[in-house]
Amino acid sequence: MVAGATLALVACVAGLFLYALSPADAKDASPRTFEVVAGQGLRAVADRLAAAHLVRSASAFDAYAFFVGRATMVRPGLYRLAPSMTSAAILSILTNPHANEATVTIPEGDNLFQIDRLLSDALVIKPGALVALQASGTDGNLEGTLFPDTYQFYTDSSATSVVAEMRAGFAAKAAPLFAAAGLGTSTDPASGTAEMRTLILASILEKEVPDLTDQEIVAGILLKRIRAGMPLDVDATVCYGALLAAHGASTSCASLTPLDFKMKSPYNTYLYEGLPPGPIGNPGASAITAALHPQNSPYWYYLSDPATGKTIFAKTLDEQTANRVKYLESH
Repeated sequence: MVAGATLALVACVAGLFLYALSPADAKDASPRTFEVVAGQGLRAVADRLAAAHLVRSASAFDAYAFFVGRATMVRPGLYRLAPSMTSAAILSILTNPHANEATVTIPEGDNLFQIDRLLSDALVIKPGALVALQASGTDGNLEGTLFPDTYQFYTDSSATSVVAEMRAGFAAKAAPLFAAAGLGTSTDPASGTAEMRTLILASILEKEVPDLTDQEIVAGILLKRIRAGMPLDVDATVCYGALLAAHGASTSCASLTPLDFKMKSPYNTYLYEGLPPGPIGNPGASAITAALHPQNSPYWYYLSDPATGKTIFAKTLDEQTANRVKYLESH
C-alpha cells in the first residue's frame, strides 16, 4: 500500500517535472532573440528564459541542466529561440559550441547599410553597429573596403572585429588585383588615391552592369565622360545619396523620385561632374577587374533593359533617347 502510494507520488512528480520542461507554447514557433551575457550564471539565464516565456519553469530548466551535467556549459552569445521548443532543446542550443556561429554571405555590391542589416539579422552584430562605427570615424571609411564573400562569424561580435575580418578578405582577394595593375597609393590631389578612384568606379559598375565585358565597356564610357567634362548621370549614385540622406531607412532604388535627381548631394552625378566622393557599395573582384581595365568604344551612353538585364549601348544622345523610349518607357 505504502509502496504503491510512493510510486504514484513519484510518477506524479515526474509527470509534473516533464510538463515543466515541455514547450512554453507549443503553437508559437516564432523565433526570438535571446542573449546570454558573459559571466551570467545558469540561474539568472533560467529566470530570464522564463520571463521571456521561452521556458515554463526556471527551476525545472535549472534542475534539468544540473541533472544532465550541462549546468556550467551555457555559452555567451545571441540565439534564436522559440516558445515551441522544449527546455531540453533550448539547453542543447545554449550549450552547443557551434550554435553561436553564423555563416553570412555578403552579396557583391551591397552597401554598408545592407551589410549592417544582413549581419544584424544573423545576430552577428547589434542593429546599426556598422553604421555607428562608420559615423565614429574610428576605422576610417568602411564603404568599399568590406569585401563581399562568405564569412564565418560569431554571434554578438563587435563591429570592429567584423570589419577586420572583411578587410582581411579585401587584402587577400582585392588588393592583389590593384597590385597587378600597378596601382599603389599614388595620390591625386583632387580625388585621393588612384586606388580609391578605381574602387569608386568599381562600386558604380557593380550596381549598374552585371556582365564583366559590359562592365569594362561602361568603365571606358564613364572615364571618357569625365575627361570630356560631362556628368556621369548614374542612377545608382543618386540612390546612394538618397540613402545617406535617409540614414539608411530604405535600401531600395525603386522609390527614386524626380526630387531625388535634383538633390544637392555630391553623389548626384546628374548635377555634379566627376566621380562621387566615395564608393557607393562594396564591389567584388569582377567589377574591380573591369574598373582596372576600361575598354575604349564608340559609345557614350548606356542603359539596362529591365526585361532582360542586358546592357544597351548608344553612340549619340538621340540614339540613347530612342533606347529609353524603347526599353524603359514602354515598360
